[in-house]
Amino acid sequence: MPKPKDLIELSYLSEAVLDMSFLGLMRLLESARAFNQDHGITGILFYDNQQFGQIIEGERANIMKCWKRIQEDKRHHRVELLEIREITERSYPEWLLRFYGGESLVKDYPVLEKMVGGMDKHSLNLLNKMRAAQT
Repeated sequence: MPKPKDLIELSYLSEAVLDMSFLGLMRLLESARAFNQDHGITGILFYDNQQFGQIIEGERANIMKCWKRIQEDKRHHRVELLEIREITERSYPEWLLRFYGGESLVKDYPVLEKMVGGMDKHSLNLLNKMRAAQT
């Protein structure tokens, strides 16, 4: 278990280069979940109208590895760091990565239920920042 001082949270916004297809989003989610599981990273991902917003949390070294990977990903651009802050506990301890923006998909694809879910207040603030950035 990492010491609390080693735990950080990073949030960012970006824009998809192309509108993501359902299959593209699923590939992105599976790849991110595998990386996150291997590196002890948890978080939440939003996708709405070609805009991504993400909060990731974990040990500083692993978050910085993930952040480098995110910045180098060619599926999006205009990557804007919102905040990096030290945290004492995780907001998403049970989520390797949870996707918000696809609740309607669950009706057709029930297997996705664990990847798609509701938001807490912190997540809602990030989503509102995403929406404000679109204008």
